[in-house]
Formats: sequence, structure tokens, C-alpha cells
Amino acid sequence: MSIMRAAYRSFRDYQVHRMAERTLAAMDDAFLRDIGISRSEIGFVVRGLQRGQEDKAG
Repeated sequence: MSIMRAAYRSFRDYQVHRMAERTLAAMDDAFLRDIGISRSEIGFVVRGLQRGQEDKAG
């Protein structure tokens, strides 16, 4: 894999994770509780996603 391709994938993954964090952070506490996470767990939950699960996150 070329360095440029690896850099692009890394940047794309960062963007996907950041969008997921922003989406979850915009939800109210009751909804987060309904889906089984607390506000303090958002970063952990997003970073814990595996490749291919981004589309299922929201």
C-alpha cells in the first residue's frame, strides 16, 4: 500500500469517526440512554467501531 493511500484512508477514517462523534453528541441524554450509551462513552464507542460498521452507526 502506498503512503498516499494509507494517509488517505487514515484521514477518511478520522472524518467518519469525527462525524459519528458529532452526531451522537447532538443527541439528547434520553436518546443516548435508549441506545445504551452515556455521553461520556461517545468517544470510546466511536473509536471501538470496526471497519464496515460506520454505516450502521447512524
